[in-house]
Amino acid sequence: MNFKNKDKDGLFKSIFTAYFILLLHVFLLAGVGVSIILFKGVYHYLPWIMAGIGILVLSIAWIFYRRMKNSTTDIKDILSMPEFQDRTVEVKLMGGLASFKITPKDNHALRIGHHMPAHPNRLLIEDAVNRTEQKILELTALFEKDLITREEFEKAKQNLIQG
Repeated sequence: MNFKNKDKDGLFKSIFTAYFILLLHVFLLAGVGVSIILFKGVYHYLPWIMAGIGILVLSIAWIFYRRMKNSTTDIKDILSMPEFQDRTVEVKLMGGLASFKITPKDNHALRIGHHMPAHPNRLLIEDAVNRTEQKILELTALFEKDLITREEFEKAKQNLIQG
């Protein structure tokens, strides 16, 4: 048999491709075997794995509960200070999207999302509208004392009004 160089290269490539395909099959079978062994191990120990995850979740919940319990003690101590006696305390969460007010002890109520009627002898915490008005009055005082220009006054006032 007489082979040309071209035929030798083609034969070599074909044999190399066949061995490569056989080698890939060996790797595939080995991978399947390893995955079966691992899956059998995971399946066999699945109750223990789930119990471990459950214990982890319960311990995290317990730590969270203990921290919340300790921080509520701190809030109670703060609200019992003389500065907060006979005053309404408003707590805003998520940038003011959720808020609630804690009324004085004589009312024994927690009002959520309701505004308390203002009493003349009770000092209330300042809300956003009052703060804006106060800042505009401060700006006006600065402008009247010629500490800021008219343009600066108008720009700062617009920034306050727009929020």
